[in-house]
Amino acid sequence: MPDDVLKKENSEIFKSIGKKISQKRKQKRRKIQGISKKLNISKVFLDLIEEGDFLKMPRHVPRLGFVKSYAKYLNVDISSEFSKMNSITSDIDKSKSKSEFIFYKNFKSLIVFLFFFISCLIILLLF
Repeated sequence: MPDDVLKKENSEIFKSIGKKISQKRKQKRRKIQGISKKLNISKVFLDLIEEGDFLKMPRHVPRLGFVKSYAKYLNVDISSEFSKMNSITSDIDKSKSKSEFIFYKNFKSLIVFLFFFISCLIILLLF
């Protein structure tokens, strides 16, 4: 799924998750450096999670996995946020699959037309 769609639709959810995690970390009086070493996740990535800017992480990084690990480590329940996010992305996927079906239907018509056209051309060339 394109990042720009995720960013637009989920930015408030990302901010909410980051705020929950940040508050819990501060409540437990934990330092990001220590958590970074414990989870083996870069301090920069943990900062981005707390800010709600997950998508600033490189694409090759398992962003949501890092978020889940961080939340689990601090015992933060983010299941409701992930449910909201999944419902948004499933709605986007449904609209995407409809457009793929339309493309497939049009592509099939194009193939039939090309087959008919080439058949007519061959018949004309033979006579």
